[in-house]
Amino acid sequence: MIHPTPHSNMRFSRIFVTAILLLLAVALRTIAGVAVGSISTNAVEAEQNRTIQFLEAQRSFQRKLEVGKERYEQRQADRAKAIKAMAAELTKRQEMVVIQSAAAPYKKDADMSSWLLLGVTALGVGFLSLRYYRSRQNR
Repeated sequence: MIHPTPHSNMRFSRIFVTAILLLLAVALRTIAGVAVGSISTNAVEAEQNRTIQFLEAQRSFQRKLEVGKERYEQRQADRAKAIKAMAAELTKRQEMVVIQSAAAPYKKDADMSSWLLLGVTALGVGFLSLRYYRSRQNR
């Protein structure tokens, strides 16, 4: 028969005991973190405590809403400032473009004439090359 060594069983049991102790420690910490409040045996006091907790929760919610609304309004104001600055920048750029176009107008006719001249020159050189080629073949 094969018997396991005693230290492997001890090791397993040590790990097992350590895991159980850690689990208990974490569970106790989580129980300690929960606010239970005062536990009363009187039903009237319990109802008053629930009412107070409900009112405090409503006040807290209202404060959160007010803070959220203030943040939203601040963001909207920042966006409005950014939009206003962008509009000012756009008008500056549009004025700059208008001034530049008035200073140096684009001449479309001059551009077309240069392309036309280049095309006529290319056709002329091609025609002369063809005549030279044929004259060399007739000899």
